[in-house]
Amino acid sequence: MFTVHFETFGCQMNVADSASVADLLAQYGYAPAPTAAEADLIVVNTCSVRTHAEQRARARISEYAAGKKNRPDQALWVVGCMAQRLGDRLREEIPGVDRVIGAVEIEQLHKHIREYLDTRVADGPVQAAGSGVCAFVPVMRGCDNFCSYCIVPHVRGREHSVALRTVVESVHRLAQSGVREVTLLGQNVNSYRDPDTGDGFPSLLRQVHAVEGITRIRFTTSHPKDCSEELVRTVAQLPRLAKHIHLPVQSGSTAVLRRMNRGYTRDRYLGVIETIRRHMPGADITTDVMVGFPGESDDDFRETLSLFRQVRFTTAFMFAFSPRPGTPAAGMEHPVPVAEAKARLAELIALQTAVTREIYAGMTGKTIEALFTERQKKRGREWMGQDDGCKRVLLSCDGDLAGMILPVKVRSATGMTLIAERT
Repeated sequence: MFTVHFETFGCQMNVADSASVADLLAQYGYAPAPTAAEADLIVVNTCSVRTHAEQRARARISEYAAGKKNRPDQALWVVGCMAQRLGDRLREEIPGVDRVIGAVEIEQLHKHIREYLDTRVADGPVQAAGSGVCAFVPVMRGCDNFCSYCIVPHVRGREHSVALRTVVESVHRLAQSGVREVTLLGQNVNSYRDPDTGDGFPSLLRQVHAVEGITRIRFTTSHPKDCSEELVRTVAQLPRLAKHIHLPVQSGSTAVLRRMNRGYTRDRYLGVIETIRRHMPGADITTDVMVGFPGESDDDFRETLSLFRQVRFTTAFMFAFSPRPGTPAAGMEHPVPVAEAKARLAELIALQTAVTREIYAGMTGKTIEALFTERQKKRGREWMGQDDGCKRVLLSCDGDLAGMILPVKVRSATGMTLIAERT
């Protein structure tokens, strides 16, 4: 039996891609390695969306490549977005990389694995391993939006959806293996269209909801310009759909949104928020935002602050703009000085942190239903879970709670965790 070690950088789509590669390798007898040094194959799944993620991946790949001096038979693969952007240049820059497999090739990865494994595995496939309580299910790949700052359409290709029947079959298999929560993934899930029937994302949600054994369904990421009232009503009406919508705003300024090529205005975004609040008053809404975009004035930034005060996101992923080579934004005029961008980011983080703490503190004394997924590694009695929004829950309890949805009472809130007790 051969062994494999994975290192994954970036988004949940990359996590899902790594899981797919692991499942394929498991069919050929590959088991997880105790450590990278002991693995026969190392797979590094990379991200190019932000400079920091790419730098971290490069450092780790170089470390693994240097370690091969002690294991000349060890193979090192680099897959994902950075692999797509750099191609074989990566092998020239880091000797020791054996294969570079771009993000758009992930769906044809079986071919690469067969080419590699045909020389190493004599026996046929074995049964794939289980997937635990939670699983990611890609329903579409690529992106047609071409936001001016984003590398994704260039490294993951144009938008295309997985057949609805294929998605439902995958979810059914996961349910049979013990998975209780699935997260449907796509660069823009709410533009999903079944290639066979043309059915949209709400139809897919309804069919996944009908799969027996799945107790909670999530999805990410939604684009504001495609977040329809039908989708919001569907989430509100189906009880096993988490009441959480991740809706990246990127900026609170219409002028900046226009330069970003986001396809909506500030008012349009706030209209979508109003629709969500009307159908699901208690839903968690989370977002992504970028400060310091080229040409962003102080007034533009103040509009972002005011939008955050108005919406009151449960949490937010907040970043300062970093140019990605090959995108229109990389060559835009009037860059914001780094020090100014950092100062704006710090101010926004302080605002959102205060709002998040208030939201979590406001849950004290309430009874919620949480799906518990795993024990805390350092404290065996502490079980981690999540409510039917996006809030983390910690419960001290004996026994095995994996995959169970339990009513619990919130005793207190610490940072971004609800401390609960059995009701």
